[in-house]
Amino acid sequence: MKNQCRIKTTIKNPTIRLLFVGLSFLIINIWIYLVWHFISRLKRSTRQVFSDLFTLKQMLEFLRQAVDRSYGVVCEVYLPSG
Repeated sequence: MKNQCRIKTTIKNPTIRLLFVGLSFLIINIWIYLVWHFISRLKRSTRQVFSDLFTLKQMLEFLRQAVDRSYGVVCEVYLPSG
């Protein structure tokens, strides 16, 4: 689960890298909260969790699509010659 929410970067600044780690932990905890409260059900004093109905990979894809819609996608980079 840890590597599914990992940001791939070449930044050497430890403060920014720590920010990315904290962001990934936050996303995973939000996913756990959503699965626990909205996709599981209580059955005879035990909780049945249906995490396969809403996987972490699906949530990350939803977040990526929302960011793409908000900020746009760059498919090409123009490099000036000279």
